[in-house]
Amino acid sequence: MPKYAMHSYLDRPLYNGKDADEWKPNSEEEAAANIKQWYQDGRLLYPRDTIQDVRDQLRKPLMNGEYIFVKAFDGSVYEFLVRIGELQKAYVSSSDSEEDKKEELVMTTPHIRYNSYEGLKQHLQWSLSRAYCSISIAHYLVPPNKSTAESPVDINTGVEFLHGIVRDWEASKAWREIKSTLLSLTLCSQIHKVIGMACGDFGRSDARGARRSAVQHALLLMLKRTLQESDLGTDEVACYAQDPIYSSIDRLVLESSGCKVVEDPDGFLEMDERSLVFSCAPNICVKQVIADIARPAILIWDTVQEDDPEYSRTDPNSPRVREMIRTCYDAFPFPEEHDGSFTSMAIYLNKEYQVPSKSDAQIDYRAG
Repeated sequence: MPKYAMHSYLDRPLYNGKDADEWKPNSEEEAAANIKQWYQDGRLLYPRDTIQDVRDQLRKPLMNGEYIFVKAFDGSVYEFLVRIGELQKAYVSSSDSEEDKKEELVMTTPHIRYNSYEGLKQHLQWSLSRAYCSISIAHYLVPPNKSTAESPVDINTGVEFLHGIVRDWEASKAWREIKSTLLSLTLCSQIHKVIGMACGDFGRSDARGARRSAVQHALLLMLKRTLQESDLGTDEVACYAQDPIYSSIDRLVLESSGCKVVEDPDGFLEMDERSLVFSCAPNICVKQVIADIARPAILIWDTVQEDDPEYSRTDPNSPRVREMIRTCYDAFPFPEEHDGSFTSMAIYLNKEYQVPSKSDAQIDYRAG
């Protein structure tokens, strides 16, 4: 049976109503040189005001033929056409065959597509029309006759599955180590938000990766509670989770557990200097967006290394991310002994907060 989850189509933008062939860069070399120079000059790939503006446009009622305007890395404003309901051929995977099959799918909701610094340069060989589009607009694709109704799942089953994971993790050595590290910190300001990015779906406990996702969401809930029960957090710490893959059961379970599900890009826009952000091997460049828009109090995410491991290809450690970690954060260990629900992680504390004296617990951010 074909799998259609999270397919999307990325169109060529227009500029002043003109097709890309009339204005795109003359060569890959020219575009690559510009990207490198602007980046080294400190130009932002993901300005907060640009993200906010695109969000506001996406939240309005959209009609076919309208445009979504996005300011790109080169400072120009490009136009992305709204094409809801149009057909587009795409390759989909099938459990009946090792080869992907090309099928006709329907364009649905427009959404933001983030392109990393590395991605901009790598994609030049495929398309010069999006050479400077670190933020683009894509459309999700679904089969023409796909019903929007989901298979009925008992919310109580989902709640019990997640809360069972919470109970298991509370008793684990890994959680005791994480909690001990957090409680050893002395902050100059209390944390008021916990934000989880791209933690996956877990609503169907038999689905592939459901336990891994549930463990990560359990960690979010436990972080929220620990902050509230200690001097590290406010009396009521807000908890947010952002992932477009969430099903209705995921949303209901999380909401009933004290975690608010938000749409992209609201998770990013909620981030500030009093936030704790968690992300583990996401399929978007979370680190690079944060490096441009915020300096959260605590970051719990994949260890920032000089050489990117294979799993970080969709969330690479750009020069700007490495510089942010090197200059703004101290690193503390994340347990290596766990059930495989995490990659190689670290806990990063913003240096502007009061940090205990350097000890054996603190690690070099470049350590593998």
